[in-house]
Order: sequence, then structure tokens, then C-alpha cells
Amino acid sequence: MLRDVSKWVKTGHGGESTLPKEEIESPDNLQYLIKYPRPNGVSWEEVTELIAAKIGTIFGLEMMKVEIVTRNDERGCLLRNFLDEYGAKTFAEGGLLLGAHSTGYQELQNSKSKGMDLINEGFKVLERLDIWDSIKKVYIDMLIFDILIGNQDRHPYNWQIIYFEKDCRFSPIYDSGASLGFRFDDKKLHQIYTNSDQLNGYVRRTKVKAGVFEKITVRAHDLLEYIQIYYQSEFNNSIKKLKKFDLEQYRKEIESLDFLSVEQAKWLQVIIPHRQKMILQWIDEEDHHE
Repeated sequence: MLRDVSKWVKTGHGGESTLPKEEIESPDNLQYLIKYPRPNGVSWEEVTELIAAKIGTIFGLEMMKVEIVTRNDERGCLLRNFLDEYGAKTFAEGGLLLGAHSTGYQELQNSKSKGMDLINEGFKVLERLDIWDSIKKVYIDMLIFDILIGNQDRHPYNWQIIYFEKDCRFSPIYDSGASLGFRFDDKKLHQIYTNSDQLNGYVRRTKVKAGVFEKITVRAHDLLEYIQIYYQSEFNNSIKKLKKFDLEQYRKEIESLDFLSVEQAKWLQVIIPHRQKMILQWIDEEDHHE
């Protein structure tokens, strides 16, 4: 039975988003955001946001708190406002931070480079941030997590730094719902997970925005290779987490969700173990090429 938050007070519209959303306040004065399904087309993005949060937690990341609820007879994804939760004073989204405090950000968004050259340009912009050394471990973890879930939309406004009186830190990870086959209906999910060639091709074609590109995408395999070469310590730490990813805990989490369709549940039980396996195979192939 999903929690009903219909009586919670609406406090705002929630800003621009691909999903309709509202800012709401609980009876005990805690601040939340609720996202609703896309009004047109097939999408279960409000659900994949929850699944991604569970995967990220198992992986070892600090994730935004997510819950599926109902409000005025409509299902939605309830997100805890982490500025309110942590008592942070303010925040800066990655795109604003990079645009204001790094050089080459706007040029990067219009770059004609491809592949590893483009990824290198992106990381050079990141490396010019004066806080880069303090956030790069979490940042690399986030990118490996995004490859694991096939996140298509980790653009620079989908991560942020939160500020306190005397210091700052990387925020909990949020907006991870454009992943896990979120646009596929049950028929398409069944078609892919029951055909090994289609499943392998689907994973191989994964492209990501690497937290630094607003519209451009790069191959997940290329990003993985770049991190392995140039951020070896952070890469090794992230891959240890990937190898230790508790698939049994993950399976139990999926089995506990009674609002999933049969095909969604089967798909989720297949895709994450398969992605984990293929990522580790890619790494093993690179090791043997050295």
C-alpha cells in the first residue's frame, strides 16, 4: 500500500523538469519534491528513479531519499529536499559552477571533437575547478554508477555542490531516473531481456553525458576506458564497489516492490547483473590489451 500524501501542503511548482512536479511540505514541516509520470508517451521514470536510488545505495553512494507515493489519486516519486535535510545554506549545480569558475565550459558544449578526445576536453574543464581534488572520488563513483544503470541524462545540472557555513560537499546523488529502460513498455522489455544478442547490443550502445555535457553524449565504454587510464586510483576504488555489489540484496529490493509489472520486475532482475558482468568484461579486455 503506497503512502498517500494528498493532504500535504503545496509550496511551489518545482522549477523546470522533463517530469511534472510540485514542491510540498509534510505535516511535520519537512520539505519534499514530488515528480509525476510524463503526461504523454510510455515512461516509468518515476519508478526507475526509485530503483536507481536503491542501486546507488547498494553501490555505496549517498543517494537522495526516494519513495513512491500517491497524491490526489496519482502515483508519483517523492524526493526528500536534501538542503532542508542537511541544513545546507545554499547550493550550486554543476553547470553553473563550471560556467562561472572554470574555463572552456561553453566551448566544450559546442565542441566538434569525438570519443576520447571529447572526454578529455570535458575532464580538463572539471580539473580547473578549485574543489576538483575534494570531489573527484565521489564524481568518479557517480560516473561508474551511471554506466551501471545506463543513465542517459547526467548532464551538468544533474549534480551539485551544497554549501554550509564553513565548508562544502558533493550533494547526494539525484535525478537518475532516465535509466534502466525507463521508456520501454512491457513488450519491449521482454523482447530485449529474452534475447541475448539484443541485450548485449543494448548495453554496448550505452551513451552517457558524464556530468559535463549538456546535450552531447559519449560512449560509456570510452568513458570507462578514459577513467581507467587517467584516474586509476579512483577507478580502482569504484570497481571494487562494483565487484562487491550485493546482487542478492538488489533482488530482494526488486521483489519487495508490488507496483512493478511482471515484465518490469523480470527486466530489472536481468539488466543490472548483466550490466555489471559486461562492465567487468570491458575492464578485463582493456587489462589484456596493455
